[in-house]
Order: sequence, then C-alpha cells, then structure tokens
Amino acid sequence: MSKKSMLYIVLLISLVLALGAVTGCRSKDPVVVTPPEVEVIEEPAEPVFWPLTGTEADDEEAILGRTLSVKIDNHPQSGSKVGINSADVVFETLAEGGISRFNAIFQSEIPEFVMPVRSARDSDLYIVPQFGDALFLFSGGNQNVLAKLREANVDSLENALARAALYRRYPGRAAPHNLIVDTAKAYDVAYEKGFEIKSEEPITGFAFQEEDFDFANIGEPATQAHIPLSAISNTKWDWDGDSGLWLRSVSGQAQYDGATEEQIGFNNVIVMWATHSAGSMAGNVVTYNIDLASGGDVTIFMEGRRIDGTWEGSEDAPQTFRDSDGNPILLSPGRSWVSVMRVGDTISSTYDGADDSEY
Repeated sequence: MSKKSMLYIVLLISLVLALGAVTGCRSKDPVVVTPPEVEVIEEPAEPVFWPLTGTEADDEEAILGRTLSVKIDNHPQSGSKVGINSADVVFETLAEGGISRFNAIFQSEIPEFVMPVRSARDSDLYIVPQFGDALFLFSGGNQNVLAKLREANVDSLENALARAALYRRYPGRAAPHNLIVDTAKAYDVAYEKGFEIKSEEPITGFAFQEEDFDFANIGEPATQAHIPLSAISNTKWDWDGDSGLWLRSVSGQAQYDGATEEQIGFNNVIVMWATHSAGSMAGNVVTYNIDLASGGDVTIFMEGRRIDGTWEGSEDAPQTFRDSDGNPILLSPGRSWVSVMRVGDTISSTYDGADDSEY
C-alpha cells in the first residue's frame, strides 16, 4: 500500500473518531416536567340581602335600587288590590270615616302595575322618608298635604306630574277606584324627570332572624289575629303554615291580589299603636295626623307566634322593635304588613280556636 493511501486512511479514521467524540459530548435533550395542577378554591361571595325583606338578593347593585312608595285605595268598593303581594312592606292607616288606605313599599320585586291608586294623606309624611326617601306615586291630595310634601322635599311621581307616562284608567272598574300606575315604567320616567333612581348606599331596613332560626321558643302561639282598625276595616289574619304566610280577610271575606288572584298574604303582621290627632281636611272631613316617630306599643305576628313589646321610631329609617324584656325583636325573613292602631284600641289573637289573649 502506498504512503499516500495510508495517509488517507489515517485521516479518515481521525475524522470518524472526532465526529464520535463530538456526538458523545452533546448534551441530552432537556426533560420537560409538567407540574401537577393545583386546585384554586375561591372563597364564596358573601350573600347580599334585601334590606326590607331579609331575603337574598342577586348582587350588591340590585339593593341600591330606590324604593317606590304607592298609595293604594282600600274603600269597600275599590275591588282587589292589584300588585300588592309584590310589596316588601305595606302600611295600613286610617284615612277618614273608618276607611283605611295602604302605602305599599316596593324594592325587591316591582310589579308590572298597581291598582287602585288614590290620594296622599298626612301619614305619608312619616312613611315615605323612612324607606330611603322613596319615590312617591299617588293621585292628588288636599292642598295642605301637598304643601307639606313639597316642604319635606318628597320626590313625587304623582298623577298630576307623570300623567299618561305612568297613569291610566282601567275601564273594568268605576272611577275613582280604577286608577292604574305602571310601576314597571317608574324608574325610566323618574330618570327622565331628573330624579335619582339608585342610592349610593343600601337603605336602612328592618332587622331579621337567620332563615333557619327556630321561632318555637319566642312569644306565644297564635294562628289567627283579629285587628279591627274600625268597623269598616275589620281585619283578620290566618296563619298558613304550608305557605309560611298570614292570610288576610276583611269583614269575613278573603282579600285578594288581582294580579295573581291569590289571597293577600305576608310573612310578618306588625300592629303598632300610635297617637292619632286631627290632620288635614279631605273635602269636609278631617283626616288623621298619625305619629309614626315617637314610639309606642307593638304586637308582631310571625311564624304562627305572637310577640308583644314596644316600637321605636326614626325620621329616616323603619321602626325598630323590642320585646317586654327590652331585647330586639327580629322579624321573620319575608314581607311585612304594618297595621297602625289608635292608642287604646284592642286586638285579639287565637290559637287552635281558643281565645289566647287580648291586648
């Protein structure tokens, strides 16, 4: 073999060895390690509750909606009260001649419309401001009451202001018991009129028990409450354990919500005794000025129980309640009906058909 061939073979072997060395020194491909998935447990959001019912709301934004206060007719010929079972709170007060009227406060549920709407009374000057300065929907009133509402800076969406934008007559009933207010449109109309329709902070509401609270150990049992505001407004409430509601009858006849054809029913029935004095004139009749701020006696019916105590008033928040030992009375979560009695008038309650007590 020639020297040239030998040299070629040596060079070839050297090249092979060099390549092998380089390959052997090359680092291995990196190993990719996938970390185990870590389950992130989010803390559940704190529940938000409606101020006037103590029931859970959708979110914090919902409870900022401004309350609507609607004055409702309760004349014996006024027919069913359309939309009233949607109210968070209803105040029943004497107007004149033994006839009562309602002031219904709506926030958690706004019905499509409410009927029959009637005129304002002196008592509304106490009621409307208690609920976050509610937007007040009504139809007229005597000049003294209207002047007082203006002086108190009550934001009124009355018939004279909103007219056809909110109010209309229902042809199936005789006037004046047929005025409808389209509550579903109230916020839009209020906004157009320059009124605020939301609050910056939630309004002050009633104080409520937890939903799973055992009511068996408070007060005394009661399955019927007899609350005679007058001979005309002679009311009874029957406890219905299946629905958890007190069901309303007047002069022996069940009273219905015309929107659902269901009997008027509320979770809490609150009877407050308040001083009644001569108020403004309604035609030739003197109406009542009803003091809903100074305090007095109270009886509360809830969950088939009766609790007696006292109430304390406020100019810009709902009343608070205490039992005979001075402890706060917390309401059952749900809707509340407030019947305002004259000082000295009496009510009674029964349990299983036997007279239980008379106040």
